[in-house]
Amino acid sequence: MSPAESLAEVAARLRSHASYVITGHVDPDPDCLGSMLALAWGLERLGKRVHVVSPDPVRPEWGFLPGIESVCVPPPVPDADALVVLDCDLPRTGPAAEAADRFLHIYNLDHHVTNLAGGTVRYIDPTAAATGEIVYTVLVDHWGLALDEAAATNLYTALMTDTGSFRYSNTRAETFRIAAALVDAGARPDEIASRVYERASWSTMRLLARSLATLDRTPDGRVAWITVTGQMLAEAGARYDEADGFVQYPRMIKGVEVALVFRELPDGRTRVGMRSRGLVDVSRVAAELGGGGHPRAAGCTLDLPVERARVRVLEAVARALDGVAVGVPSDRVGGQG
Repeated sequence: MSPAESLAEVAARLRSHASYVITGHVDPDPDCLGSMLALAWGLERLGKRVHVVSPDPVRPEWGFLPGIESVCVPPPVPDADALVVLDCDLPRTGPAAEAADRFLHIYNLDHHVTNLAGGTVRYIDPTAAATGEIVYTVLVDHWGLALDEAAATNLYTALMTDTGSFRYSNTRAETFRIAAALVDAGARPDEIASRVYERASWSTMRLLARSLATLDRTPDGRVAWITVTGQMLAEAGARYDEADGFVQYPRMIKGVEVALVFRELPDGRTRVGMRSRGLVDVSRVAAELGGGGHPRAAGCTLDLPVERARVRVLEAVARALDGVAVGVPSDRVGGQG
């Protein structure tokens, strides 16, 4: 069955209930939030009752998203006919996963190839640049809704951020067609880009300055990394999530095939972000270490301090690179998102 046919069936079933809880993953990003808010908008237009819940509080920088004030942080998880999980597998939804046995219908819509768990009705499309693409198709192509500026802004933000401003290899012609339709519906690319990329706090820049001092690479120059420690956060007066996006700096280096960011968590564990130029499927590397993601963008959390985590991850990346010839075209593997 083709993705379009199966999504049509999912969309038909999805609109058949009276009330919904929509949720996503911990520390929700703009694709997760924009998709949740846009789907909630669409269901409300169909006369449904909708609750949008997030496992974690929404970061201040995403406060510009229309309708963000409607997102609540459980407990409790409200009662409803159906639970809709977006942009992740069910276990990553925290309180919603714990309350899942209360829902007769659980829908899971996502674009992560490593999503293997949860949902009585599932639609996973790894070719979609963002979960926002899937939600757009449901709203417009299958439900026939005309988007307003609010819904268009949420979905455009989802697409823009998950494609790195349409720079990553997951950007398809269809992505641009959807983005154009969203602009026609009222999304403002200049304003959205400014909100996302040009509002860095002073503490974020102080943290970046400290983190760049840790920039390092392997002797062959194919793997580079940056580290963020708790001490750096304290010195900069920064939040943990202000290091999001720092992996782009080792990724910029010529010759680097795999870029990594190691972030020290308050409990002593280490969160690892991975990016690949194409030779290595980092979703497989992350899965080997208990995480997941996309072939070119993935991550994991290790129950190890930073120094030991770095050794373990570099060993796993080295195994993945073993036997891969330098200079193999980066289009040999799948996209990023």
